[in-house]
Amino acid sequence: MSKVLSEIGEKALIREFIKPYFNSADNPGGVGDDCAMVPFGEELALLSTDRVPSDLAAFKLGILDYRGLGDYLARLNLSDIAACGGEAIGLLLNLGLPSNLAYEDMEALCRGFGSRAELHGTTVLGGDMTTACELSISATAIGRVARDHVLTRRAAKLGDSIFLSRQLGLTPAAFRVFLGGIQSQIPSDVLSLLRRQFTDLGPMLQLGQALAASPERGACMDNTDGIGQTLTELSDASACAFVVNRSRLRIPVAVADVGRITGEEPLEFVFDGGADFSLVGTLRGEWSEERAIAEFGHDLQIIGRVEPGQGVWLEDGGRRPLRFQGWNYFQRPSEQ
Repeated sequence: MSKVLSEIGEKALIREFIKPYFNSADNPGGVGDDCAMVPFGEELALLSTDRVPSDLAAFKLGILDYRGLGDYLARLNLSDIAACGGEAIGLLLNLGLPSNLAYEDMEALCRGFGSRAELHGTTVLGGDMTTACELSISATAIGRVARDHVLTRRAAKLGDSIFLSRQLGLTPAAFRVFLGGIQSQIPSDVLSLLRRQFTDLGPMLQLGQALAASPERGACMDNTDGIGQTLTELSDASACAFVVNRSRLRIPVAVADVGRITGEEPLEFVFDGGADFSLVGTLRGEWSEERAIAEFGHDLQIIGRVEPGQGVWLEDGGRRPLRFQGWNYFQRPSEQ
């Protein structure tokens, strides 16, 4: 009997069929990176597309309204350009709208999308609109980058330092709180911080460009499925092991607070699913956080190193596989 998609999951579908079928030669710039990369002279055109589902958790929970949903869609797509070190030059907006959707909601969605584009110095170039049984919105981001500066997932080398560009664990903690319905147990300042994980985090385009311009650049991708999943995809693409050092992890107080309330050790969930549009990657050689901050003007957290082997490992008085539950479309709910 043929398997159904819920028995396979998005990541396995890409790994076992989509990438081998559409990019059997494993060519850089084809299926398998954050953006497609099309050569134009000394530059690469960067192209990426993403969809936001109508059951996006923050939208269902009322954290995002229609304007926020449009803004989120733009952030999601522009983040792929950032992950490749590119400059955004345009967006295409594709709307599948139920015929009974209020005009004001459609207008708010578009205004949110357009305002986010404008904030990052780009514009909406066009797209498509059609009727649909349920809300279905997607976009395509277009960017450019110098051919010899582009950031890819496959560029990690042995001895590289692993970096994160945003605080670890806040988005998984936000999901624990809002999906678990425990807002009343959380201090108001912490609750406000966790809510901003869904409403305020933008694509890190300037940091991506700074990383791309550095001769010490390694691999890079953006975090939209959870840090653990992101590290795994970088490890697979670069064919090496990513070793996270427990002593180098800076876990925010808010994350520790959520762990205490839920009865969980924060390390049990900080690598789990959730998008924060951070950049995750590697830098050549041994880096301190002080050097990284001075070099890139951003609070990069150095969490480990790249070693021979495969997979993602946690070093904490010994070495064991890093456990996490990253986002994986089609996966059974019990496995998500």
